[in-house]
Amino acid sequence: MGGSGRVCAGRPGPLGEEPFRILEGSLQQTVLNYAARNAVGIDMEAGYKMSVGDGSLTTRVVYTHMLERNNYLDPTDPKRANRVLSELGDPEDAFNVNFDYSIGKLSLGYELRYIGKQVLNAAEDVFSVQGRPPENADWADRKYYPSVVYHDLRAGFDLTDSVNVYVGVDNVADKVPPLGLNGTGEGSGIYETRGRFFYTGVKAKF
Repeated sequence: MGGSGRVCAGRPGPLGEEPFRILEGSLQQTVLNYAARNAVGIDMEAGYKMSVGDGSLTTRVVYTHMLERNNYLDPTDPKRANRVLSELGDPEDAFNVNFDYSIGKLSLGYELRYIGKQVLNAAEDVFSVQGRPPENADWADRKYYPSVVYHDLRAGFDLTDSVNVYVGVDNVADKVPPLGLNGTGEGSGIYETRGRFFYTGVKAKF
């Protein structure tokens, strides 16, 4: 080994080191725990049941509003936030509203599903993050995938005390994912990809 600390090819070092050998104790492996993520939001749920005629009506609302959603994944700048909120798959707002009406052996249901708008590319393209200006505000001729509303219907009937038959249709309006999304890319699975969907079945208690 010469003064440069290298072992010359084909010649052992002064301590008998083999060429290209890593000396014991000379390789340091350090664990760096820098990655982090945070999420701040509001989840709300409310329900109400009332009598309507000879039947009963049950309503339920589930609402989510996200305030923050950041990842910290840069080892050279651990405090630099990568904003995920508003990117595809992480809308600021989403909610479901359910109405269920039961009368005798018949039950009817309706559900409205809302998904808020989401940016086309990175959130940093549109928003200021940690005081940094938008990085690419004119990336496209629009900024967002539009908000989407889905409507679902269902009905059930008790043939006996232990057997119930049901039918339903999801995505009544047959909406496809916006702007050519197909559900295979990251986050795009948040949208309905199969269009209008009919189903039926039987439930039995034993």
